[in-house]
Amino acid sequence: MAAPRVAVVGGGLSGLTAAYQLSRDLPGAGITVLEASRSPGGCLDTTDFPAGPMELGAEAFIGRRPEASELVAELGLTSALRHPGRLGPAVLTGGSLEPMPPGTLMGLPSDAEALTGVLRPEDVDRAARESELPLHWVPGGDVSLGTLVSERYGPAVVARLVDPMLGGVYAASSVGLGLRQVVPGLAEALDRGAPSLTAAARELTAHRVPGPVFATLEGGYRVLVDALVRASGARVLTGARCTAVHRGADGYALDATGERGPWVEEADLVVVAVPVPHAVPLLTAAGATDAAVRSLSRIRTASSAVVALEVDRALDLPERSGILVATDEPVPFKAMTFTSRKWPHLDDRRGHLVRVSFGRLDDDDVLDADDVSLARMAVSALAGVCGSTPTVLHSRVRRWQDALAEIGPGHDAVIAEIRAGLNDSLPGVELVGGATEGVGVPACIGSARAAARRLAARWQD
Repeated sequence: MAAPRVAVVGGGLSGLTAAYQLSRDLPGAGITVLEASRSPGGCLDTTDFPAGPMELGAEAFIGRRPEASELVAELGLTSALRHPGRLGPAVLTGGSLEPMPPGTLMGLPSDAEALTGVLRPEDVDRAARESELPLHWVPGGDVSLGTLVSERYGPAVVARLVDPMLGGVYAASSVGLGLRQVVPGLAEALDRGAPSLTAAARELTAHRVPGPVFATLEGGYRVLVDALVRASGARVLTGARCTAVHRGADGYALDATGERGPWVEEADLVVVAVPVPHAVPLLTAAGATDAAVRSLSRIRTASSAVVALEVDRALDLPERSGILVATDEPVPFKAMTFTSRKWPHLDDRRGHLVRVSFGRLDDDDVLDADDVSLARMAVSALAGVCGSTPTVLHSRVRRWQDALAEIGPGHDAVIAEIRAGLNDSLPGVELVGGATEGVGVPACIGSARAAARRLAARWQD
């Protein structure tokens, strides 16, 4: 059997991982990656500050999940792994910084008494009564995480714990997120018969695996991006935008445009690895079923922005890894990471490294500000937290348009319906990325590898 021609639309983590897996499963395949921006990597974006690399996108992955750790090992990068120090985050609530309570699971408390400081006494009392409420849980089911937590613990736990914990990853209110997809361990504990959310959270926190939760790479995520490009052997075309996909008698034709002008890329297999608003018109033009397109179109996406700063060390940073912001706090930013406090291997720079994040679903007004204004907001926010105005040594603003999908209740069934529609109408086309199996580095890697394996199996059949 002749080796296939493969086109990957989108050179972010998902697209590059799919290209890498296809190169392993289909030796000799001619793989072309079309990336619209000037460099591959997508939401993995390492920039060069004068003092060294700094992340403008994702900064870490959950090391306890196997997908990222296994890929790092395969690529020979295990020696580059680095872990955070012992400092934990604070929550900005009521105008003050409060330590994130111990024993929480994505903000859900295993002991309500630990919430003193973050919550008012009456809110602590309500949260403490959660275990007394009857729980009506259907094993295997899924519900709105935020709605369930609000009903059982009270809205203050959502606003000051759950939403701040999830906001940096999903940029969406927990009301729009599905419990099973976002906190799968909690859903599984309820499936096993946990009588309350408190009991489920206590069970899971009591059995946490010792050791660091998060990991990153010395040199930044560009190390992973470069390794994927090399290992895949793919032809990666940057500044190359795919404008349409057409199905023909002998495969697919992709209309592309770039610095050299328009051209047509022929392919037998296609991976679509771009955000939902870009994927919808491509799949529609290709002939995807109406049901698949409708389901995909209903997945909402949020935009965000990161302001990365290096500031003079005369600034007295809090002894915290960063700040999570309660959703009822009247400030424009949603999170702040004290990067050089959080990551000991980055604490040798001339200045402190800080990241300030902006943008939530349905609350994007702040993102209308230009880069200069956004940077000023970040510096003002840092000054407000530290009590003095920092001297900025270097700064960068990076915007992420429609990059974060809202993973709602029943998301797995929605994605299964979309994939079934693509399988029927566009055989040899797979959709991957943060809108499929969930946002985050491990989820994107797992989604991409699974999709590549399905494509390889189809070709080999």
